[in-house]
Amino acid sequence: MLSRPTGDEFAAIGPHADGRPLSTSRDETGSGLALRAILIALSLDSVKDLKMELLLHAPNRNCNLSAAYKRAFDNAAELFVVSAFLTEWDTSLKLNSGCGKFRLIVGKDFGITRKSACQKVMRWLPSTRKHDFRVADGIGGFHPKAVFWKETDGKCFAVIGSSNLTDAAFGSNVEANVFLRIDGSEYRAANLWLNEIERLSIPVDEGWLEHYREANLWPLGGRGARPQPRPVLPLELPAPARAVELVNRRRAQLKAFNKVKSDFRKLFKDCASGRTSSAEFYSKLPTVWNECRLQGKGFEIKGKHSDFQTLSGSILRIMDSNEEDRDDIVRAEIDRLAKHKIPTRGAFLSEMLCLNFPDKYPVLADPTWKFLKDKKFRALRGASEGSSYIRLALALRSSIAQNPKHPAKDLAELDTVIWLAYGK
Repeated sequence: MLSRPTGDEFAAIGPHADGRPLSTSRDETGSGLALRAILIALSLDSVKDLKMELLLHAPNRNCNLSAAYKRAFDNAAELFVVSAFLTEWDTSLKLNSGCGKFRLIVGKDFGITRKSACQKVMRWLPSTRKHDFRVADGIGGFHPKAVFWKETDGKCFAVIGSSNLTDAAFGSNVEANVFLRIDGSEYRAANLWLNEIERLSIPVDEGWLEHYREANLWPLGGRGARPQPRPVLPLELPAPARAVELVNRRRAQLKAFNKVKSDFRKLFKDCASGRTSSAEFYSKLPTVWNECRLQGKGFEIKGKHSDFQTLSGSILRIMDSNEEDRDDIVRAEIDRLAKHKIPTRGAFLSEMLCLNFPDKYPVLADPTWKFLKDKKFRALRGASEGSSYIRLALALRSSIAQNPKHPAKDLAELDTVIWLAYGK
């Protein structure tokens, strides 16, 4: 196990000497992202009496880097791993079953990341975490090598340095890393930085691997530029005639929803608390839903006998979550509803998510499934319902971002375009 530094607690290190947080920018890539990772943890302009452990590795010198990774995976309540390259994965690592949030984000520059290593990770991940393995597909020059985690006792740590997720980094290479405890503000700054990376990343799946161009690894000491793969478009978006007209109608529906948003919340709150029964919820729902309803017929039959009390509790927890945690909450709630076999966890729940967060979540309806089948968008093997839904949401968000000239500017608008192209 990693030997922790002894003595007093680590000194608090503010992001800047005056306490201002480090800013992040969606346009910042490459060495800027890597440097910012170092600055977040080390804050070199304000370090005083810094205590940390150096993890200095050489072929004939063992260090505690592997032990640091094991500690992070064993004890993390939240865990974030970013690496420029992935060429090998240690399947002996066991992610703490109580870990509430996990991200593994790797780069694809120069085609160095190995498909076989990605497939290892995909097999290693539990069903609820399949979407948490991401590639920084929209970032050119993705070079960080860092691990940030919060343990179950609330203490936060980081490992930052030169080591990628490769066999050589843990074996034959000469590497320098640091292990240190960071305070809450620094951990929060790291989270904000990671959020920017997440927005430009997509899940690694079989479809992405098929399009990814893996390069031949050059011999030791080899020189010369290697091609940088272009971003992989997750899904080609339909653009049928009359799309603009339908998008304008959808925008009107979203405005109508915003007028009754508080009425929806009251309905969910009353049902979740038991003040309103599931049968009463079902009868009252049309009074607030009819003017802004997105999906077609079918709910009246499938939804009539649903457990709306359980569903309403899930919707409220999602609505009350903060933005950076919302995907994880949505995944967890969908999987919880699936466990309880709540029939309205598909089309109805996804519509409520789309209405409340139109830029984040798609509606699951028959035209959506037809669209995905037409585009050969394969299911994420072994993924839970919640993980599959978040993976789809991430793919559609990325496709919208890569198509700025498309009539639809968010997932709610894209939904009506899909209905136009694939509806009955």
